[in-house]
Amino acid sequence: MPHEADSIGLATLFWLLWGYWSFVWFTRQLTSLGQAGNPEPTELAVGDQAMQKPNLLARSATASRSAAAMREILQRDGTISVEAFVGKALATYEAIVSAFDAGDRDTLSRWLSPEVYDAFNKTINEREEAGEEVVETLFSRIEPEIVEARVEKELMEVSIRFTSESFKLPGRPVSLFFRNVSSPLRSAGIWTFARNAAVPGDLWRVVATQMEGR
Repeated sequence: MPHEADSIGLATLFWLLWGYWSFVWFTRQLTSLGQAGNPEPTELAVGDQAMQKPNLLARSATASRSAAAMREILQRDGTISVEAFVGKALATYEAIVSAFDAGDRDTLSRWLSPEVYDAFNKTINEREEAGEEVVETLFSRIEPEIVEARVEKELMEVSIRFTSESFKLPGRPVSLFFRNVSSPLRSAGIWTFARNAAVPGDLWRVVATQMEGR
């Protein structure tokens, strides 16, 4: 009888441990999806997307010039650090990609220059004419890296490479399944943000995009 009781106790302990680790794993999956949401960027808020400790300033022949330019940009912009600046750019990047996938022209017009907005809007019009459904974007990973920074009189520009992985969710209620849920969509591109320091309250807007690996 004591042996049987010990066996029952070990079996119970085993199933309790298995249930505990299953719960921990499931919770981590939900947390990772929650962190990859769609934060609304503001002028002062730092993006919620968790960043690893990347080299935020790329190593290149222009690195020293870019570092000097970034120091001037941070001072004139009133941003406390490179990490804070990249955090704001990251939140804007997430909002723009999500707005583009959802066909949200109001958000795009706020954060894009007129030329870039026209290009994005043209693609949205073509999708709508083709009857394509809108989608919701969930990012699972984004790695930002400053590749160049420039200051020309009052114009400040920062080019950032975003390497990302994301999942696309159908935006219509009748859709029940994720698109490409088993394999995230990967993309990489350099986005250039610009701001006129002479204009009080001028926003950092995307003035150019260049996709890589295509």
